Amino acid sequence: MSIDWSPLSELIATRDRFLVTTHVRPDGDALGSEVGMVGLLRQKGKDVRVVNASRTPPRYDYLDPTGTLFEHYGTDVQLDDLKDREAVIILDLSAWSQLGDVAEVVRGFEGPRLVIDHHVSQDDLGATYLKDTSAEATGTLVVQATHALGLTITPEMAAGLLTAIAMDTGWFRHPNTKPSTLLTIAELIAAGAKIEEIYRLLFERSTLGRLKMLGESLASLQTDLDGRVAYATVTRDDFVRTGAIPQDTEDLVDYTVSVEGVEVGLLFIEQAKGGIKISARSRNGLDCAKLLAQFGGGGHKAAAGASLPDPLSEQVPRVLEAVRQALKA
Repeated sequence: MSIDWSPLSELIATRDRFLVTTHVRPDGDALGSEVGMVGLLRQKGKDVRVVNASRTPPRYDYLDPTGTLFEHYGTDVQLDDLKDREAVIILDLSAWSQLGDVAEVVRGFEGPRLVIDHHVSQDDLGATYLKDTSAEATGTLVVQATHALGLTITPEMAAGLLTAIAMDTGWFRHPNTKPSTLLTIAELIAAGAKIEEIYRLLFERSTLGRLKMLGESLASLQTDLDGRVAYATVTRDDFVRTGAIPQDTEDLVDYTVSVEGVEVGLLFIEQAKGGIKISARSRNGLDCAKLLAQFGGGGHKAAAGASLPDPLSEQVPRVLEAVRQALKA
């Protein structure tokens, strides 16, 4: 699917002060795409602020080595601080719930809003959508936008965009990895991304808390439907006991589908403020986005998520029953 990038070009031509944001609990695609978009806009001489609803996970600190790029809404930045912004660019999401507290900014924003995304689910954010659901990552779309505007991918942009694409393809092992994916990665390496260093920074400097949390989640692993479904839970007590932080749970759901014979994997995480977050992965073609849509979630066919206000004890049986019905169908 080819995107017409003229709305982005026109926005850049008519606005000077930009706000860039992404979803709560930002992952590599979200943060890497922000790095790429900042580089694109600054090449055009724009004033850019990146403000997110969640703090940046420690594993991605190399994307902001000076600690000045990613700002946290509610502590670093308040609503009044953003009144001078003339346009908002929202990356890697199309749902109000995924904006977190930044939804307050977007709802009251009177200027143009632009969404660049690759997810299937979509709310009406009052924005112009530049979307390609066949793209493996939003980072891929930022690469395309850079080309369309005749700009250069700098080494800083390349590091962010490689991170984005690598993480959303499971380091090039998921089915969304295509020949064009690897050609893009080759381009980013040529532009200055150091793939071996990025891998080390992402995967070879885990905190003790993250490793302990991995052990807790694996200890909780259970199966259903004669081994076709595997699920694990993370409780608030687990965070206290291990010293882990919420960002340490990223990718833990992938272990649920690493068990032989498992077709659908689920991870249930208790949230500090109440409720739970659900992550789902499928290896048999079951549509995770459709599965979790009934719980107010969304995402991709092979990977999706949802947030629910109810306690773990109530939601685990409900979601498991929904998975059973979906597999039987």
